Amino acid sequence: HFGSIRGSVAPLSRERFAVLLPRDPMALELAQKQFRGVIKCKKVGGKLVQRKINKRGTGLKFNAASYELISRFTGKTRIAYAPNPKRPGSKSFDRYKKYEKSKTVADALKHCKPADLLWEYERGYLKVLGGPMAEKPACLAPPSEDPTIQILAKFRGPQGSSIKMDPEVRKRLTKLSELYGLDLDKIHEEAGKQCNSESADIQTARIVANEMARRKLASGKAIVDEDVLDVLRVWGFADNESRLNVLPEGVKSIHSDTLGILRMRDGTYRIFDPTTRYEHVTKLLCHWFATNKGKDIPDDFAFTGININHNYAGRRHRDNGNEGPSAIKAIGKFSGGKLSYFPKDIKKNGRCDVAKLSPKESLSLDLSKKFVLFNGNNAHEVQPFKGERFSLVYFTTSKFYKIKEKEFSTLKKLGFHMPTIKAIEKVKGISKKQDEERAQSL
Repeated sequence: HFGSIRGSVAPLSRERFAVLLPRDPMALELAQKQFRGVIKCKKVGGKLVQRKINKRGTGLKFNAASYELISRFTGKTRIAYAPNPKRPGSKSFDRYKKYEKSKTVADALKHCKPADLLWEYERGYLKVLGGPMAEKPACLAPPSEDPTIQILAKFRGPQGSSIKMDPEVRKRLTKLSELYGLDLDKIHEEAGKQCNSESADIQTARIVANEMARRKLASGKAIVDEDVLDVLRVWGFADNESRLNVLPEGVKSIHSDTLGILRMRDGTYRIFDPTTRYEHVTKLLCHWFATNKGKDIPDDFAFTGININHNYAGRRHRDNGNEGPSAIKAIGKFSGGKLSYFPKDIKKNGRCDVAKLSPKESLSLDLSKKFVLFNGNNAHEVQPFKGERFSLVYFTTSKFYKIKEKEFSTLKKLGFHMPTIKAIEKVKGISKKQDEERAQSL
């Protein structure tokens, strides 16, 4: 098995692979194909032979509804198996015999695999009698101490299928793809071949969201909050484990994505790939801000990045690497979720840890009505909320004046209002005066 070449930066050359396996003619023949996808091989009679791989839509396939059901099993879910239907004397007969008398899923998984549960269920050999079921598929649920849920959380199904996507999202994508004339299966298949950090599920959702954004912009109608909600509800959020300063206590990952450019640790600047890969989503968010920012956001306010947050209450923190104030708004159907903001927490040497700040030094900013100007370098946190909540933060990265002309021009074409030193200083002054007034109100 040569493994997957998808993650390589460039396809292997004939010469390079000949070095790896110089004596095997099969290796040279496979290298000529530039390894499009995964190539599996096996040895037969001492020779390396390419295995036949079923095309998408053939081979072992199961119904999506079956995945959703099986993936919500718990160890105490009660089940019953039919009398052994396998051919006597076969390996499958002997294996089935080991779990045939199982009364719970936990008992069955001692001798079978998750794929067996699907196989037996779809053929009527496995009946679900009752008992506790999880609310969400195991791979989407919080960490559990139930060994059955732990096993099912790692289950992704056969080639070409996935249960990582929330069932409701899958239904929404299916409906939208039919409306837009898109082949969802084809999109998912091609997405799985791409060499980037996005999973096939994430890419599929983002491609559909991008098409939705394109159509909304092409309609010529005003872009309002509901339009942004429509797109973000489809947008595929990856689990982000890197924003350690905002992770709520006990939470290991959040839904938080950034579009635009950021200053890297080595001092260079990079436009995040999704910014241009899903350009219509980027353009829609820029256009929405430009036409809905309101009077509280100065005309000179500019931004090089957009942070998109979904359904988490960021704990108290200070932003790092921002230049000047940010603009923020929260949308969705939720209650609570105001921003606790500390206007006196000015950036200076010797500031205390954010945990030591008194709540009395903060004020609550309502982000649901309009865009709000605030200094992200000051301490702030999101108050608890109920419901569905998205927040979008428009900000400028530090030392933005070092951004190269090529990246500067790209962002400007996408709709970013690119900053100048003069404009940033003017907005800083407005923000400083605003925070002084806020501090006096405490």
